[in-house]
Amino acid sequence: MMKKTILMLTALVSTAVALAQQPSNITGTTDPAKVKRVGLFKVLNGRLKEIATSTPDALGRFAFRFTPEYEGLYSLGSGNAQNQQGLFRFYFKGNENLNLKLDQSDYELTGKNSPENETLCAWDKQSKTFRDKGTTPGGMSTYVDFFPEVEEFSTKLTDIKKNVKTGNAKFDKFFPELVDYDFAYYAISYLYMPRTAHPSKEEMSDFYTQFNADRYLTTDLLKFPYGDRFMSNMIYRKLDLSNKPTFDQQIAAIGPDVLKGQYILQRLEGARSYNDFQEMNEKYKQYFSLPEQIERAKAVEARLVETKAGVPAFQFSFPDITGKKVSLADLKGKVVLVDMWATWCGPCRAEEPHWEKLNEEFNGKPIAFVGVSIDKDKPKWDAYVKEKKIKGIQLHAGVENDLVTAYKVDGIPRYILIDKSGNLITADSPRPSDPKLKALLEEWIQK
Repeated sequence: MMKKTILMLTALVSTAVALAQQPSNITGTTDPAKVKRVGLFKVLNGRLKEIATSTPDALGRFAFRFTPEYEGLYSLGSGNAQNQQGLFRFYFKGNENLNLKLDQSDYELTGKNSPENETLCAWDKQSKTFRDKGTTPGGMSTYVDFFPEVEEFSTKLTDIKKNVKTGNAKFDKFFPELVDYDFAYYAISYLYMPRTAHPSKEEMSDFYTQFNADRYLTTDLLKFPYGDRFMSNMIYRKLDLSNKPTFDQQIAAIGPDVLKGQYILQRLEGARSYNDFQEMNEKYKQYFSLPEQIERAKAVEARLVETKAGVPAFQFSFPDITGKKVSLADLKGKVVLVDMWATWCGPCRAEEPHWEKLNEEFNGKPIAFVGVSIDKDKPKWDAYVKEKKIKGIQLHAGVENDLVTAYKVDGIPRYILIDKSGNLITADSPRPSDPKLKALLEEWIQK
């Protein structure tokens, strides 16, 4: 009898493995004038990673045939992994067909589909208006109309969750969890979208005052396409942002170490210099336990290796206000502070008084203050520099320039500090308004 039972179990396991290894098919239509590309994404630790694309033909037809790596959620649509607008999630385990009509804001199933995706579609239809209000920036909705909708919708969740019987025990167990996470994600996301009016603490409805973020700050987040972004929102709910919590305090608000790793990597991937990467990586690398987390950290290091302190700085050469080319080589023997800025940049203009003061304080010292403008409109830059009489060497590089590429400048103002020998000190130095910059300059002119 035992032998027979073992054989039966072996057969069941073999069937499950074989099923997971079988391909799934996606067949869809869309408006080819509006949707030029359809992407298929897997969920990788609470984020999306594109695994395939399909270009709709002249009739709007697109298709995929793929073998699911795991049984669970995948995303499909015209959006991308960053903002996820225009993406919709479906459930795949292998050996099923998905047939649908897709547009930029919605989808509908057509033909025959799996019970799991029929169930997901029914939930998406029920929650569409709520989801769109919660996750779309702007719009006419305010908390005055949304909060009552939250409270009313929450009373329906129990019935929605208990009526699922697809025949797939794994999905049937997962679906109530999905409904809970979706509802919480839509409701909490609403608070962090741009709105015409925002509620005070006293105006929060019961769902928000009773919300327990720790219920959702679990490793289950890693199964959802929005896991990372939902985690950030829940941390904001746990902490009083008006007190400006430190990064360490934000990390402490997270329970599981693996989620701490995810949150830290969000910040680490925004590092703009090798020194910043190295400091954060050394402090927090013990939280990178998943292979993909370790690979993400290595990818950041590889991207920033050219900004490592001590390597030769990028040899730029741009025209000054008279049209004369000035290069980094011309400034050898001086510490060089490069200010990447533009006339239209408010934060850049806010730093100007501090820039001027540093120029005065270090007048006669072996320091070159070099402003590098990325303005597209050169005449406007000319007029601005002359009118403001901005101190230092002022150069015009334009929007597309090699210095931006070399140091992966994705935001301004950006300050780059170079030593007397032309080697990089830091590709992301403190701003002139930060006393740390003055101390750094004083340190390096002595070397």
